[in-house]
Amino acid sequence: MRQTPTSRFIQVNGLALHYLEWGEAANPALILLHGGSAHAHWWDHIAPALARTHRVLALDLRGHGESAWTHPPAYEITDYVADLQGVITALELSAPILMGHSLGGFVALRYATTVTTSYGACVIVDIGPRLRSSRTMHLLRSLPPPVYSTEADVYTRFRLLPAETRATPELLRHIALHSVRPDHTGRFHLKSDRAVMTRQPCDLEPQLTRIICPILFIRGQHSSTLSAEQLAHLVHACPQATGIEIPQAGHHVFLDQPAAFLDTVTTFLHETNKAPA
Repeated sequence: MRQTPTSRFIQVNGLALHYLEWGEAANPALILLHGGSAHAHWWDHIAPALARTHRVLALDLRGHGESAWTHPPAYEITDYVADLQGVITALELSAPILMGHSLGGFVALRYATTVTTSYGACVIVDIGPRLRSSRTMHLLRSLPPPVYSTEADVYTRFRLLPAETRATPELLRHIALHSVRPDHTGRFHLKSDRAVMTRQPCDLEPQLTRIICPILFIRGQHSSTLSAEQLAHLVHACPQATGIEIPQAGHHVFLDQPAAFLDTVTTFLHETNKAPA
């Protein structure tokens, strides 16, 4: 199985959206959705393993990675969901499986509450059914975006949000490298639009019972984003839900404990594939 993905662009809703692809086109489709201010390359370390059994497509959400920005900014959950539906339609993906982390997980969850016909499954990573306004994110959006003088400066100063992680230095360097692009002077700028950092509050709690597909909720043991109580509530609220807590992981579960994360996800996908239609 090749480790390097194919980089592709697709026109959806008037925007050029970028995605990475691994695996055989004949395999079941698995769409990966990254978190806020992140990008498709966050999945590079686990996507080849998932591609042994699936056609893996890691999407850069609008305003992130290599995907186009919008002017004026249009980065609400409904915008991301419309793009996701557009990609699924344009690529003629049948019953895709969705796996999203943080913001990407919320987008997948919103999609799952909207689509009422049978389709694939969902893996929702460390996010609950409510997005609230954040004073911290509003402040960060208002600040000038960082500028890095050299690659070494990128590696030294680049931080995840939240910053706490057990990811290896090599993995963090890989993520940092793909988070920036150079300008004509050789300095580096973040690829993501600062406007993606804020959006209107959204509450999916009343709609959770609409989710008819198998769904796996994953929480990092030390996450401050999704509590153990919230995980239990999600499992109780969704008709076909399973919940797993991964030890020694925070919000960035699949960076902190990639082997345990992969084992959890591949087991779920295997069991889902065996389930009767």
